[in-house]
Amino acid sequence: MSDPATTDPTTPDGKRPRRGWWMLVVAGLVIALVGVGAWALSLRSDVEDRDATIAAQQQQIEEQQQGVVADVREAAEGFADDARQTLSGLGAQLDEIQAGAELTQQDAQAAIARAQGAADDARARVDEASGELDRARAEADAARADAEALAACARGYLSAISAAFDADSSLQDGVAQARREVEALSGSCADLLGA
Repeated sequence: MSDPATTDPTTPDGKRPRRGWWMLVVAGLVIALVGVGAWALSLRSDVEDRDATIAAQQQQIEEQQQGVVADVREAAEGFADDARQTLSGLGAQLDEIQAGAELTQQDAQAAIARAQGAADDARARVDEASGELDRARAEADAARADAEALAACARGYLSAISAAFDADSSLQDGVAQARREVEALSGSCADLLGA
């Protein structure tokens, strides 16, 4: 005879167990688990793509910053070189003045006007400069022009003072002449000297 437990799928209360229902629940959970896993992989891929984009942007920003730093450094070195050359030239010009300043008041005024015009042009270029390098170069040109204007003022003053001692008439007349020339130069040199 056959064993009733193995052949009869009924339970003691007379109902059949529902295996199909549990299999559907388990299958649904497996599908949900696979979906959550796929979603997690998709998120991970998105995060990795975003991290790669951020890293590329950071590298690009660092390269741009290095380029700007190099440009600023080059401009600063150029400005320093220009300033050294201007000061060296100014020293040479002062040596020439001391060696023998034979400059008329009109020559001094013309030299001052030329130098101030060059300085004004350079300052206009500073205002119009688009980059830091162009701005630094224009500022160096303005500084050089200002130095040349100051040198012209110094030559004019020394010429006026030396003319007082070289006057054909009395020393008093020479001093009066020198005073008039210095006053005339002071009008042109007042802005440069900060008066």
